[in-house]
Amino acid sequence: MDSNSGFGANGAPFEYAVAEAKSKALICKRIALICTYVLWGLLLFLIGFLTRLLVPLLALVPLTLWILVFFTWKFTQVEYEYSFFSGKLTVSRILGGRTRKKLLEVNIRDIAAAFPYEDVHVPRAEAWHADVSIYAASSLAAPDLYLLLWQNEDSGKRYMLCLEANEKALKIMRYYNMAAFAK
Repeated sequence: MDSNSGFGANGAPFEYAVAEAKSKALICKRIALICTYVLWGLLLFLIGFLTRLLVPLLALVPLTLWILVFFTWKFTQVEYEYSFFSGKLTVSRILGGRTRKKLLEVNIRDIAAAFPYEDVHVPRAEAWHADVSIYAASSLAAPDLYLLLWQNEDSGKRYMLCLEANEKALKIMRYYNMAAFAK
């Protein structure tokens, strides 16, 4: 989607994505997975050597490693996508660029409060006592980090969303809910 697309009463869509930032946890996860892949290959080689079925099991090593990598490496490549369409915010998590899971969809008008994630606002967020907290940002050190608070009318649950909001996203959210997104 073009990041310069407009918005307004006609509800033209706007979306953007942020990738998970490199952190110690992400690097440790990648190292652990690589060690698992190596150990898996060595385990198959050892089993083949002990059972004297070395050649057939050696043929399985690349195939099983490919399957293992295909289903596990995607957890080291996480992106969060924010979509704005007709007054609704949809947040999705994308794993490895191929698996998408919708985390939430909220009407922007239902958001009770929105503020930057800064030390002065942390007590306000803690006082909200959210039943469901959703973290959908690259890192806690991101410069455009915002907290959104709202309550679901049907279930009565309180929600807190941590996301990265660029200027265009803030402009759209202010358009639909000026009271919650006042500067």
